[in-house]
Amino acid sequence: MEYKRDLFKGNDKSVFRLILGFAFLVISILWIISKISENELIKPFDWLYSIVFALNGVAHIFAGLGTSIERFFGKSFVNIDNDSISFKFGAFEKEKVTNWQDILSIVYVPHHLTIQMRDNSTKMFSLTKLDSSCILDIKETISKIATLKKIELVIN
Repeated sequence: MEYKRDLFKGNDKSVFRLILGFAFLVISILWIISKISENELIKPFDWLYSIVFALNGVAHIFAGLGTSIERFFGKSFVNIDNDSISFKFGAFEKEKVTNWQDILSIVYVPHHLTIQMRDNSTKMFSLTKLDSSCILDIKETISKIATLKKIELVIN
């Protein structure tokens, strides 16, 4: 039994976000061109303004193409297999891994997973950032593997 899910995958493409992104890029370029054509000094504010608009445009273009900009900074996933449970909910968050052999019991209450370890420590995982279909798949997979491994499971 295995469950893997890339949490950055599945963003829909959007023509509106593409157009908005290109508009931001054009505005940032035209701002500098207008300063140059009027023979004005390009001040630090003008560069900052153009850079912010250009970066905003690039972010919107990536989102419009269906790619998360966070993907460039790291991964976000859920991976449950016969050896371990791994969660990484954001690009800048640390991966949390729990081996099945170290688990004594698992308690699931809506949107929270509490794992009691054999060394009497407790690991808590908040599933609030996940959509309902992902939570149901996680619950189902953990239930099946916990039953096979004879781990106490409480689902409220």
